Amino acid sequence: MQLGQRLFFTPDAYFDGLIKDLDRAQHEILFEIYIFELDNIGNRVLEALERAAARQVRLRVIIDGVGSYRHANAIAARLDRLNCELRVFHPLPWDFSLYRRALSAERWYSNILYFFAALNHRDHRKLCIIDDSSAWLGSYNITDDHFNHQSASAEDYWHDTGLRVTGPIVNLLAANFSEVWQRKTGSVGKRSLYYLSNREFSRRHQHKLQLLHVLGLAHQRIWITNAYFNPSRRVLKILKRKARAGVSVKLVVPARSDVIFFPLLARSFYVDLLQAGIRVFEYHERVLHSKTMVIDDQGLVGSTNLNYRSLFHDRELDLLTDDYEVVAQLQARFEQDLENSTEISLRNPHKSPWLQRPLGWLARFMRYWL
Repeated sequence: MQLGQRLFFTPDAYFDGLIKDLDRAQHEILFEIYIFELDNIGNRVLEALERAAARQVRLRVIIDGVGSYRHANAIAARLDRLNCELRVFHPLPWDFSLYRRALSAERWYSNILYFFAALNHRDHRKLCIIDDSSAWLGSYNITDDHFNHQSASAEDYWHDTGLRVTGPIVNLLAANFSEVWQRKTGSVGKRSLYYLSNREFSRRHQHKLQLLHVLGLAHQRIWITNAYFNPSRRVLKILKRKARAGVSVKLVVPARSDVIFFPLLARSFYVDLLQAGIRVFEYHERVLHSKTMVIDDQGLVGSTNLNYRSLFHDRELDLLTDDYEVVAQLQARFEQDLENSTEISLRNPHKSPWLQRPLGWLARFMRYWL
């Protein structure tokens, strides 16, 4: 499949490019996002969507009921004025104002029970499709949080990765979005050669199997950059098996995180990883939020964290690419990240004070929900 692909490593480049594409839209925009905040970035993106709707571009938007909770009603009100379609994935049970926008619109009393039962299942995907000609995905939410507000430096931003693709893959992603929109129980969860996706809870395990299949094919290297490392037993087992077989398995995880306890949780795995021959690096240059892999001569870019939440609970979307330039860029970035990281050794597997270590193990006992 011939694809045009471009990586983005800074929020300015990513959002400027996305808005430029939105302003070129002529027919349809499909938008699915976990966090949509009406801050500086959020207003810029929403204004671009409003301009497109004013040009009679059809607009369908899916936001998550938790991730976008703070501004969901304000976003809905602005899009309603332009007759755009907005749906909310699993609104909070007490947020009655969003019930009529839920993907599963039933009677209010049915929704209350359903949303309580589904409270832990979120739509974590980041996807924008424009005119079936380009698609944007990766780890960027629509929020200023991807910039570091504690620093005045324009160069101090989160470590994220975005990807713009063109070509036939866009039609497949559009079909994927449509099945999410219509809540079909069909083929969205099945394995694709080009992207990894999950959707309905009953098919969510297939996303995990897709990832395990890709990792299981590795012969040379598995280089992982991931923001929230809390692997399932099967993922941990396959990484250890590959390392013992001589595959270069390297893991870059954050030394600091927007979720404060996650570095403590990740550190509870270090001894097990190191003893299997996996090299572990803590990245300290900026807040790490990317979810990427280099697996032999392929690259993976998307929204999936190596934690139970992504593998068992949330909707996710990742693109698997063998584009030489994209894979080379991912490899070069990984090697650059290693220079801005501290390698962990068996002599000193925990950098955290000993009083913090029990917190990591406590989080590990709760890892199915994290």
